[in-house]
Amino acid sequence: MEILLAMTVAVFVLAGAVLVAFGGQSLDIGTAQNSEALVLAKEMIADRQAAAADDFRLVNSTGTQTGIFTQKTEVSTHSFFTKKITASVDWDFAGRRQKVTLQTLISDWRGTAGNDTCDSNLSGDWKNPQVEKVIDFSDFAESASSTYAIGDIDAYKNKLYVAMEKTGTKNDATFFVFNIENPLLPALSDKIDNAPTTIDGFGSLAVNKDYAYFANNHNSNFSTCLQNYNCAQLQIMDLNSFAITNFKVPNIFDKSGQGNSIFYRNGYVYLGLAKANGPEFNIINVNDINNPVIVGSFEIGAGINDIYVKGNYAYLAHPADLTSPSESGREQLTVLNITDPANPYRAGGFYQEGGMGGHGKSLRVIGNQIYFGRTTSHISGSPDEIGDFFILSGDDISTGSVPILGRQSFSRVGSANRLIIRNNLAFVLLGTENSGGDLRILNIADPDNIIEEKIIGLPGEVGGRGGVAMDCEGNYLYVASVDGQGKSYLSVITAK
Repeated sequence: MEILLAMTVAVFVLAGAVLVAFGGQSLDIGTAQNSEALVLAKEMIADRQAAAADDFRLVNSTGTQTGIFTQKTEVSTHSFFTKKITASVDWDFAGRRQKVTLQTLISDWRGTAGNDTCDSNLSGDWKNPQVEKVIDFSDFAESASSTYAIGDIDAYKNKLYVAMEKTGTKNDATFFVFNIENPLLPALSDKIDNAPTTIDGFGSLAVNKDYAYFANNHNSNFSTCLQNYNCAQLQIMDLNSFAITNFKVPNIFDKSGQGNSIFYRNGYVYLGLAKANGPEFNIINVNDINNPVIVGSFEIGAGINDIYVKGNYAYLAHPADLTSPSESGREQLTVLNITDPANPYRAGGFYQEGGMGGHGKSLRVIGNQIYFGRTTSHISGSPDEIGDFFILSGDDISTGSVPILGRQSFSRVGSANRLIIRNNLAFVLLGTENSGGDLRILNIADPDNIIEEKIIGLPGEVGGRGGVAMDCEGNYLYVASVDGQGKSYLSVITAK
């Protein structure tokens, strides 16, 4: 009995030792996996921080699988220029699901997104967005029969700013401010007329902080006018007092050269003019609002339809000279090096052969990719497959040319008037002078295989110019369209 009892005790002791040994081994494995998951989560946070340093609009939700670990980075909006990042790593261990989570806030303190308050991180079903609200701008005209054509719009920090290109009477307002704290119910808060002696308004608009910067499209005879709104291609408006500062680009002395496009960044306005007898691209220091100073310029030989500035480069969309014997002469996109604003010079460009027209019309630059829209390339005959929307590589502008990563044709439906890029979706606003247009939503996750996800019709498009202006704030798009009578509509679009 003593021997049996001793053997029994020995068995229990050995069994316990074995369990402790294997339990310790299991604990070691679990601890190692937990440490590895924590390292992965830290790397995910660091990756999003690096993306923000390049371009804040690259900070979006991601997901991947690394061995046994499922990695997810969830991004949500904390404020206009701050995002909340949640990095999580899941894995299975000993029949149980394990998880490590880290959170942080990333702010755009470098200003890489400029004054763009559009949320690059998609939410809702953007394969099936809805038009939630339509504003008929004829309701704001002095006369029921007045032409009222929107020129540009800019959504910025819960306000929507609308600039009219042309009005029906000299008494019509040319600039509107809407409160969009409730995006589905834009509420008019102010309206003014920038030029009470003309029906002309603005070609383009950019808002930053307390000021609005306008490209004035009035084309008075600049040789006889004074320094006022009739000849000032740049107008700056204090949004608190609505006081206006006028600036005329020097040495432009004819009816051409009115303000056509504008971009603001860090105390400088980049102003594009219609084809002029002098430089169409101008860099203006506006740090002293009451005393703008031109610091540099460049002659393109064509009107500038859109401008985008990123890093040391200015990207210009403009008509091509189809008769030019050189490639640079036929460019529809010109890239300028503006490291020294006083001496901008050509660094590269892009042109696409074939079709009719195909002039540069719209631009966006995000990260190292250039998104470029052209006027419709084929205005008659059978539909073609010549690109109207391009994704271009901006990796090495110094090579002198910009290679194509992907393209999409709209088969002469319309010109790519405006572009917005949100993560893996491109929103392309189409319009033509005679047949209207629509909004196309493209999946650009694979530039080699662009997929058209949705077509959204616009009010008043038949026989009109279709989409003329577009901007975004948060998860809402604001789209302006003009009908055949020159009347405008503003559509609010979102996804749920």
